[in-house]
Amino acid sequence: MLVVHAPRHALHHPPKEMVMGRFVDYREVPSRVFNILKAVKERSVGEVIEPVDHGIESILTVHSQEYIDYFQTAYEKWVAMGGNPDGVFPDTFAVRLPQIYRDLTDGGSGGRPGYFAYDMTAVIAQGTYEAAYDAAQAALTGADRLINEGRSGVFAISRPPGHHSSTDIAGGFCFFNNAAIAAEHLITKLKVGKVVVLDVDYHHGNGTQSIFYERANPMFASIHGAPDYPYFWGKAEETGAGAGKGFNINMPLSKGTQDAEYLAALDRVISEHIVPYGPNALVISLGVDTFAKDPVGGFQLTSDCFSEIGKRLARVGVPTLFILEGGYAVDEVGLNVTNVLLAFDTVAAASVAATEH
Repeated sequence: MLVVHAPRHALHHPPKEMVMGRFVDYREVPSRVFNILKAVKERSVGEVIEPVDHGIESILTVHSQEYIDYFQTAYEKWVAMGGNPDGVFPDTFAVRLPQIYRDLTDGGSGGRPGYFAYDMTAVIAQGTYEAAYDAAQAALTGADRLINEGRSGVFAISRPPGHHSSTDIAGGFCFFNNAAIAAEHLITKLKVGKVVVLDVDYHHGNGTQSIFYERANPMFASIHGAPDYPYFWGKAEETGAGAGKGFNINMPLSKGTQDAEYLAALDRVISEHIVPYGPNALVISLGVDTFAKDPVGGFQLTSDCFSEIGKRLARVGVPTLFILEGGYAVDEVGLNVTNVLLAFDTVAAASVAATEH
């Protein structure tokens, strides 16, 4: 499987985040990618390439100009006005109720961080914008190579992750929504037809849901832990609105979910929603924080379960773009990610061989 890796991810390395009222060491660290790359090479997953720059225009298909303008200069402006040089930590959040909020200028420089973020884990540090920009380019490059070269699967190591970020709000370690940007590119630029974005991260992909909630293409589906972060999104009754009614699928599972329960849920989402939809391509928000030892997740999946996930995704039988999301058990993240990819490749290759004969 082709792997797209953006080396500038390492520029994003905030030292701290706020959790339960305490500053703790930042958990979305560059070593996640280092260990994934190590496993990719040791297990011969496939060729590793760097992304092609598609420009800011492809990011603008999902994110607002105002948000991008803010993001590009947020760190420098924060430090210039006396903010903590470790990163941008909003201390006042705009809840965006019309009776108390009028326009962007109301908050001034001090208010913008709390307008464009909903928590204190999406810390903008020096180099964060460059890393996030390249993470999106990795996803876009993966989409191009997947379709233009007729591949079964491609993996984009996009860091920082993206599935919690919406059109103009960062959160949950996420700034640009890499999966949404890639899905939009597949639909509008590569003209593949129907796309499903399937989020298998432990945490609900609230940003991706919000971006596509009123659209029938792509379909969005999420299997996630609940009740847990991001808390306010991800209920089963959130099924879309307008043209998107029925095309937003949430399957929340309880904390402590184990392999058999999880795989049954995945089978149900595939058989009852994805296959009937008839997608021409899949985008997988690949979070492996469902692993039993993950310090941020709450499921009890084994490393072997990730191989089973990969097999099931391959059996859908359409071009599949994997995009990295969560996974914070740093020592095991490489094994778990490559278990998905290798199992997918094995089943996909067998399917191609059977078709040829």
